[in-house]
Amino acid sequence: MDPSDMFFRLLASLCLVLLWSANASAGVIEGVGAKKLEVVDPVEQKPMDAVVFFPSPDQTDVSSIGPYEVDVSRSAPIGDDRYPLIMLSHGSMGSMWGHHDLASSLARQGYMVVSVTHVGDNFQDTSRISTAGAIYGRAMQISAALTATLDDPVLALHIDRERIGFVGFSAGGTTGLILAGAKPDLSRLVGYCAKRPDDRHVCEARGRIGVEGAELGASADARIRSFVLLAPLSVLFPTEGLKSVAAPISVYVGEKDEELSPDDNALALARDMQSEIRVEVVPNAGHFTFLAPCSPQMRDAVPAICADPPGVDRVELHRTINAEIAAFFTRTLAVAVP
Repeated sequence: MDPSDMFFRLLASLCLVLLWSANASAGVIEGVGAKKLEVVDPVEQKPMDAVVFFPSPDQTDVSSIGPYEVDVSRSAPIGDDRYPLIMLSHGSMGSMWGHHDLASSLARQGYMVVSVTHVGDNFQDTSRISTAGAIYGRAMQISAALTATLDDPVLALHIDRERIGFVGFSAGGTTGLILAGAKPDLSRLVGYCAKRPDDRHVCEARGRIGVEGAELGASADARIRSFVLLAPLSVLFPTEGLKSVAAPISVYVGEKDEELSPDDNALALARDMQSEIRVEVVPNAGHFTFLAPCSPQMRDAVPAICADPPGVDRVELHRTINAEIAAFFTRTLAVAVP
């Protein structure tokens, strides 16, 4: 046998042994823990709510947190391994618990997830909505939360800093694209709303964006390597503004989305994007289908975001999509081995 062939075979065998050893020593994940994260809003220098979901070796059950039934325990310890990190951005007027089932699902599959409540654009505080400060500030808030997580003396020991991803819903999709390097043209919303004045949550101001916070500008974050966008508000981005985006992107959009036009948003994004992008149109799904399945308390309090079009089983659909999102991150955040 050629000596060089023997060397490469031995090297390959050694790599397999090391890979097996790493898998064998990986801690068993039995549940999901949660920890409050201290974050300061970089725009107004005020505290910002954030929560970290993480894999735990302890078995955990469902906890009632406000109107949500969350698969998490706030007393569970964190596992011993290092985990990829996913940043999670809610839609306009949402909260850090709006996608709790996705966060818990990812944690059970070996991810750490940080979910924030965006200051100035959440269910309790709408002071920045329809302003440039809300659009640009959201991206800055995610970057601030990411830095706070990496600087946390406990969490930092368990994060794989080379494997960081992002999930954003609706306006959170705008946030993700800015973080990926896209440049929005805020004036595009006026033309969009002239065609679709009934898009209530986007076009209440007829597409006019207040100039407050315009000086912040778009700020990409190169630490984030992969993006998942759920029913994204992406009409703000012209083709020219997407040229700097190089990260892989996976998009889900509902066929029956009546809040945001799929053709003008997610599907147009797919046509204009030059980097790797995967788009799935979910049959019969509406805009709010991508929010976590509702508890009975949620259905009573906000039935509009809990009702799905006929033929949609939100629980089963989320089970499928959550698994696909984990698989997407596993592939796109894989660390290349020399």
